[in-house]
Amino acid sequence: MADTPARATSGNQPTLTQATYGFVLLTLLIVSTIMAAVFWSRSERLIDDALDLAVRTRTNAAGQVFARTLHKEWSDLRFLASTLKTDSGADLRDMMSVLRSDGNRVSWVGYADTAGTVLEASDGLLVGADVSARPWFRNGLKSGFAGDVHEAVLLAQKLRPEGGDPLRFVDFALPVKSPEGDLTGVLGMHIDLAWVERTLEETGKMLGIDLFLINQAGEVIMAPTGKLPGSDELQFLRAARAGTQTAGREVWPDGHAYFTTLVPSVTYGDLPSFGWRLAGRIDASSFNPGLSALKVTALIAGVAGLVVFALLTALFVQLFLRPISGLASFAERLAKGGDDYPPEALSSREAAELSKALSRIQAERSVRTVK
Repeated sequence: MADTPARATSGNQPTLTQATYGFVLLTLLIVSTIMAAVFWSRSERLIDDALDLAVRTRTNAAGQVFARTLHKEWSDLRFLASTLKTDSGADLRDMMSVLRSDGNRVSWVGYADTAGTVLEASDGLLVGADVSARPWFRNGLKSGFAGDVHEAVLLAQKLRPEGGDPLRFVDFALPVKSPEGDLTGVLGMHIDLAWVERTLEETGKMLGIDLFLINQAGEVIMAPTGKLPGSDELQFLRAARAGTQTAGREVWPDGHAYFTTLVPSVTYGDLPSFGWRLAGRIDASSFNPGLSALKVTALIAGVAGLVVFALLTALFVQLFLRPISGLASFAERLAKGGDDYPPEALSSREAAELSKALSRIQAERSVRTVK
């Protein structure tokens, strides 16, 4: 009767096999939870770091490509200025017309004397006009000049007499000097803003980034969407006024999160500064497909690892725990008066010693029974 409570209690206890499977399962759950949490937080951080690096690198590259494209026009103007020391008249006008080409990029090239009167110009446009009050002329008398976006009403009347949307340009200007070094005039160039905008948009598409050109006042003057955000809406635009470089995740007015950076100066070589800043942005979800693929790969690897671990656990139970369970069953039969001998267990030292001990007990009991 004294054994009954012990048997009732032992019947409620888990077997060694169950305890092993339970321990392994609990361990796997804990480890998997920790690893998933670490992977999730780390992957999000890695994506943020990758986006931050990508937007910085691509925006800087875009600024270089964009400025280098404008630098080509500047180099052409500088070459033309050097020829003005010796050439004039019809030859000069022909060179200007060639430089203007079809007008898709360069809308006008002209040469004005020190009083501001246009002496020569591409296709003869504005010859004789007074440009002394124009910023490109006043600044061009001093040094090389790059002028910000502006409308040219007088030239627009010549290029588009039927009217329509106002023409807008950016300017280049260079002082022209005689072989003796005396100032003789200013050579100016109007570049079509529409071509500049196309160049900026194509550069952005090539690099997979949205680009925004910002003037010294912190106002967006070019945007890929055609919808210019207000200068007080975004942090990076406020930074543009100070000319500093910034980067980070921001929610734009369209409700989407973007990684944004600001390049404080758009220049290349000896290109004069327009005073522009260049902002670039990448959608914060642009790397999500790659992250999803990484998560699927990690999930597949995790499931495969669990399957392998489960198989190894089952093999361990079969090789090392089943013999001990068999010996426990034999011990119970032995306690009930069974006369068979335990199976030989060599899977582990403990199992072998337990098997030998049970064999000795059975042998001693058999001897006593015979006596």
